[in-house]
Amino acid sequence: MKYLIIDKRQRVEVAGMGEIPTASARLIEELDKKNIESDFVYNDQLEFLFQDGNTNIKVDGKNITDYTHIIFRGHALHNDREYHFKRYIIDFIDDYNKNNPDKKILVQNSEAIKRFPYYNKIAIAQLCSLNNIPHFNTYFRTDGDYSKERDMLKEYPLITKEYAGVNRVEIVDGKEKIKKNVFKLDSDSDFKQEGLDGQDTSSYFLQEFSDAGEDYRIFVKCGKVIAGWKRKASDGFMTVSKGIYEMYNEPEEEIKVIAEKMANVLDADFMAVDFMYIHGKPHIQEIGFHPGYKAYETKIENGTPVNIAEAIITAFKGN
Repeated sequence: MKYLIIDKRQRVEVAGMGEIPTASARLIEELDKKNIESDFVYNDQLEFLFQDGNTNIKVDGKNITDYTHIIFRGHALHNDREYHFKRYIIDFIDDYNKNNPDKKILVQNSEAIKRFPYYNKIAIAQLCSLNNIPHFNTYFRTDGDYSKERDMLKEYPLITKEYAGVNRVEIVDGKEKIKKNVFKLDSDSDFKQEGLDGQDTSSYFLQEFSDAGEDYRIFVKCGKVIAGWKRKASDGFMTVSKGIYEMYNEPEEEIKVIAEKMANVLDADFMAVDFMYIHGKPHIQEIGFHPGYKAYETKIENGTPVNIAEAIITAFKGN
């Protein structure tokens, strides 16, 4: 047995982070505990060779067929090719498995990635709409001119977000810092607020605003909820800014049902489903096939955490 973990490179240097991103390092730690061999590579260490009717994929110079399990972690949101790389690998492994049924390679979330070909916020909205899953009302104009009469979301306050979830890089105290491209709008004039002013709004969409001040991340393994956290905002409207975390391993039934429905719609091996309340009901905000879980392991003082890293390395429906 030999695992391969593929992750993205960070856009800016993160203080305290070693050579391997924290989430992937935790996966390797859990694999080591089980005496399972593994390799780690970045998305920019892949090679694709198509020659004489044959396909060969290498990772840091090694044949990808040397591995028994493949786990995809992050990909660059500002470079959608990195999500395409995952599909190239999945299609290649599907063909390999068909011809080598006794030596199958398991690829985590392979079916989910096939069912979700575009990894962006509008794709999430459409997925929820097509499957009758509660999601925040969302309005997207391809010309980005939200000053025109709108068919929906006319009432402020609203939220505007970047189409693919791409963050911006700002220089703060002489250092590069990642800033969320998420802005609250209380009026038309707020399109001129700091950080948003001057950006190409054709890459932004509008969404309902929730004043709940808290959100939830629910981890789902092989179609079943296994853990979660609740996070309350303490500085502004965004919960991600100095959020206060609580254990939420046993979510209320309505959230659990929606999270499991989403996982099963996608046939995901492992994923996270993020919620906020609006109009008194939980609605999906985000989904992630490679969610972060450092905060779950380090920022919650009360309760017993589930070992998310161990859950990920064992989340293969083909097992």
